[in-house]
Amino acid sequence: MTDRLTLSQSHLYTFRVCPRRFYLRYLARVPWPEAPLGRAQELAYERGRRFHRRLERHFLGLPTADDDEADPELRVWWDTFRRHAPPLPEGRRFVEASLTAPIGNHFLTGRFDLLIVGDGADGQPAAHLFDWKTGDPRPLDRLRAAWQTRVYLAVLAEAGAALLPEAGAAFAPDRLRLTYWYVADPEQPRVIVYDAAAHRRNWAELESIVAAIDSLLPAGTADAWPLTDDLSECRRCAYQALTGRQAAGEAGPAEADEDEPPPDDWLEPQWG
Repeated sequence: MTDRLTLSQSHLYTFRVCPRRFYLRYLARVPWPEAPLGRAQELAYERGRRFHRRLERHFLGLPTADDDEADPELRVWWDTFRRHAPPLPEGRRFVEASLTAPIGNHFLTGRFDLLIVGDGADGQPAAHLFDWKTGDPRPLDRLRAAWQTRVYLAVLAEAGAALLPEAGAAFAPDRLRLTYWYVADPEQPRVIVYDAAAHRRNWAELESIVAAIDSLLPAGTADAWPLTDDLSECRRCAYQALTGRQAAGEAGPAEADEDEPPPDDWLEPQWG
């Protein structure tokens, strides 16, 4: 019987940062003692969560209770979105949709803010992802390299047809787009275009990372999972006492992957 793991962008990010951290956090499930957030950070996190929920209701055609919003900044964000939302193509909409693709002996998963499957500008079938960002805007080159970008486009290319089989051609890598829309820079959406060559390179590296995880699974002990050589990562790690890296310095706030809040999901084995 084999553990089939469901891996998200956060899992891959953590493994590349430090395999030992990956083991402790997602396999041994040692609680991650989050550093206390300041009041401003707590408010920003909650505001971002509420903004996403409002957009979710908007795209589902549910009431958004505009007049009842007491948070003035959230009201500004919502007004900014209504005035400067990116142009959306016509097509079938999937809101907060999750998608999972097999990779090696395991699974790769992503959850999309908005996916629209329809026709591209050339009239051919296409799929377009949209992701809403409330943090500091990032340049396009950094977004292209982000784990979120790589995982989302890879999963969509490999398994998107499961969402809409009759539009299978829309999920060819050359037909995929991902737009990041920042509330702080609403008139400059960052559009990432995928293609077959990029997908081959991306998928090959993702497979390599998953194979590396798979090769360590039989060991079953923390010592088999290597520690990072980057002591600056240790200074940000709350597992210092478990890794013997206390000399690296005091632990700071938990890492966030590409400005997303720390993940609250666990890597759950599925028996197969």
